[in-house]
Amino acid sequence: MNLYDHAHNLSRALKESDEYQDLLKARKQLESDSKNKQMLMDFRKCQWEMEKAKALQKEVDDITARRMEQLGELVGLNPTVQAYLAAEYRFGQVMVDIQKILSDALSDWFQAAAEFVVDDEPALE
Repeated sequence: MNLYDHAHNLSRALKESDEYQDLLKARKQLESDSKNKQMLMDFRKCQWEMEKAKALQKEVDDITARRMEQLGELVGLNPTVQAYLAAEYRFGQVMVDIQKILSDALSDWFQAAAEFVVDDEPALE
């Protein structure tokens, strides 16, 4: 069996996994109510704004922080949104675990590739 066959088998196994199937069911349930979907979108947008500010080393303004707190409370009280986020987290963890397995298996390649990263020193002429 070649590498591509293994990749296709992994793809099928992921699609058939309980974690992925649970995520699809939770997504369908979430999308069945536009208010739930909008709540999640608002929460994610606010989350993104806060992360962006932190990444740019800017202070998060009070309005955004308060909005995030309010949205967090609403999301925490909404079982449909909570179920979706939990399913998303579980599937995400599977993906992280698989990524780690692959990275660990290829650590020699990553180390060799890192040796060829350009640094700030000028090239020899």
